[in-house]
Amino acid sequence: MKRHPFLTALVFVMLISPLQAQDKIPPDRDGLLNGEGMGLASLAERNGFPGPKHVLELKDQLRLTPDQYEAARALVESVGVSAKALGKEIVQNEEALSAMFRSGTVPEEMLQSKLSEIGKLRADVRRVHLQAHLRMKPVLRPEQIELYSKLRGYEIKN
Repeated sequence: MKRHPFLTALVFVMLISPLQAQDKIPPDRDGLLNGEGMGLASLAERNGFPGPKHVLELKDQLRLTPDQYEAARALVESVGVSAKALGKEIVQNEEALSAMFRSGTVPEEMLQSKLSEIGKLRADVRRVHLQAHLRMKPVLRPEQIELYSKLRGYEIKN
């Protein structure tokens, strides 16, 4: 039987990748540190509140004016700064929680406190992303919002 080094390497990578992803604390670490939305504002998106990042991606189809483009760009920048900072805090708190479990000593009051802090930070990240959708909507004309929704695959019901 002839061995194929490329195929062997591919199988190895496919087997090891899920294991590496499981080691990330928290599992959404990369998205948090990069300030990504990760679907946190999808309810806004599906209900006619466009996301500034996607507005910029669709700038040509939406025929954004220079002012609209600048408003979307500023929102993306603002969200990135805030979401990355909050994401870093979440990761630090999740790592601390993990360290408590690794140490074998997890006082219940510390567990509750750490979980409350993580929950608050996660809510803050979601708020940052949802606020960007709220602030983006009035920048666009109704026909742009309708086109945006179609281009993104959403049907807006009034």
